[in-house]
Amino acid sequence: MAQIAIIGAGVAGLAAGRELVRSGHSVTIFEKSGSAGGRVATQRVGGFAIDHGAQLVKAPTGRLQTLVEETGEADDLLGPVWIFDGDGRVNPGDPVFNVEPKWVWPGGNTALSRHLSRGLNIHLETAVATLRRAGTGYEVLDDGGGVEGAFAAVLLTAPAPQSAAILAASDIEASTRAELLAALAPARYRRCLSVALAYARRPELPWYAMVNIDRRHPIAWLACEHDKAGRAPHGHALLLAQMGPTWSEAHWEDLAKGTYGLGAAPLPEAAIEAHDLALALVGEDLGEPLWADAHRWRYALCDAPCGAAALEGRDGLYLAGDMERGQGRVHLAIESGWAAARRIMASLGREVYA
Repeated sequence: MAQIAIIGAGVAGLAAGRELVRSGHSVTIFEKSGSAGGRVATQRVGGFAIDHGAQLVKAPTGRLQTLVEETGEADDLLGPVWIFDGDGRVNPGDPVFNVEPKWVWPGGNTALSRHLSRGLNIHLETAVATLRRAGTGYEVLDDGGGVEGAFAAVLLTAPAPQSAAILAASDIEASTRAELLAALAPARYRRCLSVALAYARRPELPWYAMVNIDRRHPIAWLACEHDKAGRAPHGHALLLAQMGPTWSEAHWEDLAKGTYGLGAAPLPEAAIEAHDLALALVGEDLGEPLWADAHRWRYALCDAPCGAAALEGRDGLYLAGDMERGQGRVHLAIESGWAAARRIMASLGREVYA
């Protein structure tokens, strides 16, 4: 049995951790936030539940389908996803895409994160600052001065800029650091401000969500969260507008994470603008929002992958996550974690699970 550290408790880190524990290894996961799951997270405001990050999960392979079924509560009853362009023209979406199951979990997609986390040793609110060589392994040092280890292998699953900052500060072999940093450098991310808007009236629409196809509209994705079970009180609407990178950059400082408008407090101008843009696409006046809730994703979507050299690992250091595929898709991140676990197990001479 080897001691293995994973930095980041997003779905890639959790999936890798489960595989390594199944193979008989001891795994410690370090997560800087207060919860596991990364963007597969659910925020609650009163009787509403908001999936600010991952709206749905695809399961195009048998193994992913088995994982979804293991949670015991997923459903695929969502309506179609339509498309719109920069001028606000709305059309039905890709019929092939729309017949594929879109999995969600009643009450919040965080149910998937909870399932992946079960039985894992996760240190929440522990920001890793640096790694340090310790014999043939590594020690993990957090930003509070704590030291854990030594670990035979370390898997970094945080977004590429955060993983690069850890490696740049680490006391490791210079050539290893240089190679991994060079491999991480190509990864590119888009920011996203996610704005949830609650209404006292629910529209009747032919779509569950819409996606912008030309990246010219201020909204990148607009969803009827109330179409998911357990997301909104009866008769109420919950719209989720994930704003495009240009709008998000322009309003990044205008909308801090939090809920606005409760108790008849005025909404920030940026939230009002998101409301106006959303209702223009909906094509129906739902009245003024009951409240708005904002979440900021600094590394929302990876547009370009890291170099292939980073993925094979070097001197017991490995990488996984969105940066591997250059796409922000939950199922791809899970598969990346599984693949990283197989590489680690192979390097340690252990049996690899199929």
